[in-house]
Amino acid sequence: MDQHPMPRQITSFEFKLVGFLTLKQFIYVVIFVPIGFIVFKLFPIPLINIVLAVLIGLIGPAFAFVPVNDRPLDVWIKNLIKRLTSPTQYIYNKKNPPIYFLKNLFFIDDPHRVMTHVESQEKLAAYLAKTKANATIPNLKKQSIATLLQKPKEALMDQKKSASTKPSGVPVVEKKEHVSQISPSKPFFSGIVKNHRLIPLPGILIYVKDEKGAVTRLLKTNPHGVFATFKSLPQSDYLFEFKDPKNTYFFDTMKLRIEDSNPKPLEFFSKELI
Repeated sequence: MDQHPMPRQITSFEFKLVGFLTLKQFIYVVIFVPIGFIVFKLFPIPLINIVLAVLIGLIGPAFAFVPVNDRPLDVWIKNLIKRLTSPTQYIYNKKNPPIYFLKNLFFIDDPHRVMTHVESQEKLAAYLAKTKANATIPNLKKQSIATLLQKPKEALMDQKKSASTKPSGVPVVEKKEHVSQISPSKPFFSGIVKNHRLIPLPGILIYVKDEKGAVTRLLKTNPHGVFATFKSLPQSDYLFEFKDPKNTYFFDTMKLRIEDSNPKPLEFFSKELI
């Protein structure tokens, strides 16, 4: 695509209507040059009439062809006259009557409308406060659901214990063999998978491989991007490979050291394509 230069003064561009002169320049020349000739003919004193005629006749060409700082001379004179004639001090008189289009407004003439407006604002504020208070109830439900999703085994254990209680309030004694099969409440290690905007990613598959490349764990993130395993692993270095079934996000393979106890959750971030 060809590039074309753009003129610098687009808004101030004037067409050449009379030869190489614009209409404005032509009017200045046509008016002041004849006036200078008339002064030369009518003024009776010699030499002075020549000086006056030359000065008056040069006003038109000066206005037409002599710019000062890229501005015509007539603009400078017009701004000078406006500056000299405009006031330099302004006095505020607060006893002035209100403007005509503000006289019929309710907050000037009718105090009853003002009170109605204030009462409506108070009712609106009370309604918004009540709505905000009621909105906390669904938030508590959401928190309980999130707790169930993050710790499903603990929640199932609590529900099973509550269900095993008799109506009379006497708990049923469970067998030791059944208790020994329950996984510990604290995970061996846990982590969270996020994208570059720190948004948790659900449904991401995590392959935990040992040094020989064998898959020891296959984990999947929950709707909050959290994954965990409750079965312990030998202390060693493991490879963490991630796979998005939707092929939306991509990850690097990470090599991490797994200890006997891992209190801090692991954090992984997706590698966005450029």
